[in-house]
Amino acid sequence: MRVTSIFIFILWFVTGAAEAQQLSRAEAVAEALAANPQVKLSLEQVAYLEGNITEAKADALPDLSWRTIALRARDPSLLNSPNFDEFPPEFREALEPRPANAFSTAAVVKQTIYSFKLGKALEAAKLARTAGQEDVQRARQRTALDAVRAYNQLLFTMEQLRVIRANVDSKQSHLDDARNRRAAGAATELEVLRSEVDLENQRAEQFRAESEVASARATLNTVIVRPTNTPIEPTDTLAVVPFSAEFENAVKEALLARPELRTLRLQEEIQDKLVDVAAAEAKPTFDFDASLGFAVRRPRNFLKWNYSSWSAAFTAKVPLFDGYRTAGKVAKAKAQKNTATQQIAALENQVRLEVQSAWDALALAERTTKAADLNVTQARRAADMTEANYRLGAATQLEVVDALQVLRQAENIRNQSLYLHANGQAALRYVMGRDPLK
Repeated sequence: MRVTSIFIFILWFVTGAAEAQQLSRAEAVAEALAANPQVKLSLEQVAYLEGNITEAKADALPDLSWRTIALRARDPSLLNSPNFDEFPPEFREALEPRPANAFSTAAVVKQTIYSFKLGKALEAAKLARTAGQEDVQRARQRTALDAVRAYNQLLFTMEQLRVIRANVDSKQSHLDDARNRRAAGAATELEVLRSEVDLENQRAEQFRAESEVASARATLNTVIVRPTNTPIEPTDTLAVVPFSAEFENAVKEALLARPELRTLRLQEEIQDKLVDVAAAEAKPTFDFDASLGFAVRRPRNFLKWNYSSWSAAFTAKVPLFDGYRTAGKVAKAKAQKNTATQQIAALENQVRLEVQSAWDALALAERTTKAADLNVTQARRAADMTEANYRLGAATQLEVVDALQVLRQAENIRNQSLYLHANGQAALRYVMGRDPLK
């Protein structure tokens, strides 16, 4: 009894684990955004840029340190003096270098009072962080588009499989009918053989379609970072969703919202700041350095004011000539700024082309879908009428096969157009800088 219970539990567990998880298109996108490595990499890049900002701020803050030295040394430098032989003999004999201890401790502070490049460097670092956030946004949009396309691909292959299975059932019904008619002497052996061949051909098509479904499911699982064989049951369908927008407005929105363009515009601003940073190398800098501590030979004299040592220095550095090094840095920074400007112009032209292509593709898919719906309605009615005539003996099996073939082609075209429409709308949203999902 116990063994039976364990077996039932294992069977229940395996069956439950193998059940397909219901997944909507929005849930697929959410899982992809949460787990996709490209999104996580872009987030780490933003964290890196945050570190650059902290590093740039450090130049405006004081640098505090505590330094302690314990030294024991023997110095015969006096014996090596050039005029040592001129000293009286008794003095020279009395001199004997001996090792001695020296201890010191001090607090040191360094502070930049003013630098022409400090503010510009900090502004450039903040702009770089904003550019990194735009990269995160584009990575999220790209991942969402991949998830939507993979989800639509799974829906499309499953719909194609449904059509083929319906054809297999119809072919099986025709075969059974042909065999019954053959047994009754109303059909020839050739008709039965033709039905058997048609059925086997459809079963081969079904096997191919099942493989395509498995491949599409593996692609979707890969995008949402799951094992490729994880069972999934989509809850959404391929359907035409109206998209209301004017073409010119779509282009304007894309030029303003595309993260790549916004990143390049930020790069242009960053390079402009870096031109000032490079030019600041030829401008004065003002620094303050100070230290306070004690220097003693015996540790017991620590903290006695007579043994204290301190210093304070104000430094002004005015560059006079650096061999045109700064001029070279400025020239390179200006060239990089001009490069960013030209990249913006090139990308704007590319964005216009992408919007035009996506707009035309969506319009074509919408028109094709409307025509395909009408074709499916007509082909299904023709197939139903031919089937009825065949049962009444007013149509041949070949006419039935032809009618079903036309219906299958019409349904495949409609599925293809729905698939292209769904992907086309997601692509148009993507090139406009929107979320591809909604």
